[in-house]
Amino acid sequence: MHSRRYGPASCTRQETKAPIIRNAEQDIILPSRGEALSAWNEGELDIHFINTTMGECTFIIMPDGTQMLVDAAGSLTPTGVVGSTTNEGIRSRWDPTKDSSFDCGVFIEDYIKKCMEWTGNSKIDYALVTHFHNDHYGAHAGRPASKLSSTYVQQSFTQIMDDMTIGKLMDRGYPDYDYPFDLLTYYKPTSESSVYNYITAVKWHVANRGLKVEKFAAGSDTQIVPLYNDAYNCTVRNICVNGEVWTGSGTATTKTFPEKQDIVCANPPSVVSADKCPEENHVSCAFKLSYGMFDYFGGADLQYDGMSTFAWKDIETPAAKACGSVEVMKADHHGTQNTNGVGLSGKSCLAMKYLTPQCWIANSWTDGHPREVTFAGVTNYLEDMDCYITNSCQSQTLYQNYDRVKACNGHVVVRVYNGGATYYIFTLSDSDGKMTVKTINGPYSSR
Repeated sequence: MHSRRYGPASCTRQETKAPIIRNAEQDIILPSRGEALSAWNEGELDIHFINTTMGECTFIIMPDGTQMLVDAAGSLTPTGVVGSTTNEGIRSRWDPTKDSSFDCGVFIEDYIKKCMEWTGNSKIDYALVTHFHNDHYGAHAGRPASKLSSTYVQQSFTQIMDDMTIGKLMDRGYPDYDYPFDLLTYYKPTSESSVYNYITAVKWHVANRGLKVEKFAAGSDTQIVPLYNDAYNCTVRNICVNGEVWTGSGTATTKTFPEKQDIVCANPPSVVSADKCPEENHVSCAFKLSYGMFDYFGGADLQYDGMSTFAWKDIETPAAKACGSVEVMKADHHGTQNTNGVGLSGKSCLAMKYLTPQCWIANSWTDGHPREVTFAGVTNYLEDMDCYITNSCQSQTLYQNYDRVKACNGHVVVRVYNGGATYYIFTLSDSDGKMTVKTINGPYSSR
């Protein structure tokens, strides 16, 4: 079990710098608080949760220097919007939406380029769009036209496609984009159609720049591999996409969602209504990243909304079961309600039973991330699990009353050492672009 440190209010606590850990494999020299995060070194695995206050974006550096971008947060929901999404509290510390010069795509690019200075690799070797929601690949309305083609605009992910070199792009629909329905037909080219804009950009880059694009393949452990040195024991297993879930044996999968010909959709497709149609979050791409004994689960926005009507709408539990125990997981769907194995209507959703993470990291961008009922559910179930949250909202008591939140308000970086045996978690400043180390937690020992 990893070492634990307890103290007063968790979101403001500064951890003491740990000593150098020396063993036969590798010396761990930690960065100092108040200074920029030290460079990645070959043999280390980095998982960067980049905070934009607009959704999810993860940048991974494998031990050999292979680089992978997962999503590119870019919801343009302004602060104070009335409805299901509110951002008043979550952005009280830092609100880039009030800065007319702030550009989410450029912000992500700048962060990635700092990491690339460490590796000497200027290519995004792999890029993955987990599903087609603005907070994962960027809003379309009001964005400037691409400098390469007038056929699409620069939502955050398409902007990165324009500006940087991508080795291979993966998403859940290429090339037909026809599940659970024809996306190009359904999402007409209107000011609201970020899906149509993204698909148009992908097809343009394939035709004009030779971009390699593949449909994310459930069950595969060869679609994403280290490219520069295969001596490291680092693998990526694709767990699920479009309701197709790895069985845990070889590359075999099981289809859990209705076939296309059997789908009946409300208009628009609904999360909880009685339509026989997967909602966009349900069809998310999920994967397991492993380095030696260390495992990480990236479950995008997997959830179990609607399972009271249709049991198959709990996609989170079979995906978690296929993945198995991990050291770190990104909170499914930002830790919102009906996720992360909290349970619904007396039914047992068992994601945390199978995943049993040591650390749970929530990419929060609305005042409801993570929901208190979800936070209480996961922390009560796993009493030794530490939590990290990219943005805090002081109206929620969980940030004030729980020592389980080890750090919040900033980029979160997991750095894995010693061939996967040991890892630390750092939080960094986000609003100044300096990647200044705010907190250091660890060492954690992989199981």
